[in-house]
Order: sequence, then C-alpha cells, then structure tokens
Amino acid sequence: MMGWYGNGMMGGFGLGLGLLGGVINLLFFIAVIYLIVILVKKLMNQPSAIDKSQAILNERLAKGEITEEEYQKLKKILNG
Repeated sequence: MMGWYGNGMMGGFGLGLGLLGGVINLLFFIAVIYLIVILVKKLMNQPSAIDKSQAILNERLAKGEITEEEYQKLKKILNG
C-alpha cells in the first residue's frame, strides 16, 4: 500500500532531480535575495524632495532666473 509520501522515491518533495534540484532551488533563492537587496539599495539612494528642490533652486540661480536675494529667501524656506 502506498503511504502518504507516494512511492518513497522522492519523499513527496521536489521534482525528482535529487541533488541537482536542491542546487537549482538554492540558486533561485540566492537570486531572489540578491534582487531584493538591489531593489532596497536603489530605493534608499533616491534623493529626498528637499534635495530635489535644492537642486532646482541652484539651477534657477545659475540660469539667472532668480536673484541672490530670492535664492537666499527660498533656501531659508526650504531648510525650515
């Protein structure tokens, strides 16, 4: 009579690839963890809204769109 785990060849786990299946599963999980780490690093390195605003402010000053006084006033507002 067959038991809970089938015929006993695979023990109810895997695709019957033995050691190769274990290595493939390990490589898959390593790849998933690697992708998660890359995603987290990418999200952590994004500049904040204040950094973006400061860059725009610097660019406007460099282009001559605003005066030095306006720049200092806006910079003070941005930095709180």
